[in-house]
Amino acid sequence: MSVSPARALLSGRVCRCTSSKLPSASPPKSSPHLTRLLSSSTQHNEPTSPQPSFSSPIPTYGSSELLRRKYQKTVDRETDVRKDKAERARTVKRMRWAGYGIAACTLAIFGTISLYPDPRKETQAALSSTAEEKPPSSVVRLDAPPSITSSIVDPSSKPQDAEQIPTGTSSIPFFPRIIHIASDAPPSTPASANEGSQSDVEYQLVGLGIRTVSILSIQVYVVGLYVAVPDIAALQQRLVQAAVPPSESVATTLVPSEKSHLKELLLDPDRGEEIWNDIVKDGGLRTAFRIVPTRNTDFMHLRDGFVRGVTARSAHFASDRHDASFQDESFGAALNEFKSAFGGSARRKLPKGDILLLARDAQGKMTVWNEDSKKGDRIQMGTVADERVGRLLWLGYLAGKNVSSEDARRNVVEGCMEFVERPVGTVATQVV
Repeated sequence: MSVSPARALLSGRVCRCTSSKLPSASPPKSSPHLTRLLSSSTQHNEPTSPQPSFSSPIPTYGSSELLRRKYQKTVDRETDVRKDKAERARTVKRMRWAGYGIAACTLAIFGTISLYPDPRKETQAALSSTAEEKPPSSVVRLDAPPSITSSIVDPSSKPQDAEQIPTGTSSIPFFPRIIHIASDAPPSTPASANEGSQSDVEYQLVGLGIRTVSILSIQVYVVGLYVAVPDIAALQQRLVQAAVPPSESVATTLVPSEKSHLKELLLDPDRGEEIWNDIVKDGGLRTAFRIVPTRNTDFMHLRDGFVRGVTARSAHFASDRHDASFQDESFGAALNEFKSAFGGSARRKLPKGDILLLARDAQGKMTVWNEDSKKGDRIQMGTVADERVGRLLWLGYLAGKNVSSEDARRNVVEGCMEFVERPVGTVATQVV
């Protein structure tokens, strides 16, 4: 069968168009009618815009990636909410337990204050019950050794109207300028022989200060030095002799330049120690230290501090001044006697405001007194006959490189300046 030239030309054109649209496909082997239909449908169905690809970075609506992201956000939000609730619950729990702890501590403090027994009331009750069972001569104190119970009560300790000297602390605001101490010792000077009864000797305040400890300057007690009024003339004479050369020892008072020189000597660690050591050792003076604690304490605590000071001072005299008089056995026995005067190992209380009085007579015998600040009763706790113990204890407040209270030492020196500016034999009308 022969093919016309027009049909052959048309068939070739259709084949070229088909091969250009589908390069990988082989030329169709079909009838001319099917070829024309395929060519016509191919030309009319060409795409006008690119189709979206599943590899595009933007997820389409309803895709698994978009659903996963929405679900992940919901899960994260719910997790954060649960964490916030748990943290809030823990905070509330801690605050509740802290409140319980504060309430418990408050109740414990009030319970301790209200239920803590007063040692003085217990002592009075014990004394009353014991006195009912035994004769008065055999009454035994339960809070102190027998040496205290059998001691002497000083009748001169009752409160009297006296001028009050400010101390500089609100805990113990005032010290009396004049106190009275019973003494059965013989007169120390001719002037004191005319004072009448030896059971009530008047003492005048020379100076006072506050004892502090640690770098925080915690106040422990207020201490003041008193001297018997009849012995002030002897103290004046000894101070004048320390400032004036021996060739001018007839002087009875000091001029301002001599007062300044004496003040420097008393404040000097070495010279001041020499002067006070001579005065206290054989000056024939009756002196006393009045100590009032600014907080509740006990006699054992004070006693240990005194013993440490006396021991350190004795070692200083032995090593620096080559004085071996404090290294023998008799001095050790005297120190034990001093410990016994404070009650030995009994931890007897000394409440705030009560008074510890250390009195030293003209021969150096020291007597320890305890005075109730409310009742005014003064009880003798014990005595120490060896003058060396009292002398070292006195020097611990008056002289040396390290003193128990620097304020007290300087105030005592100022009081001595008031003495030496008056003629020997006159009594200062105002001290401190």
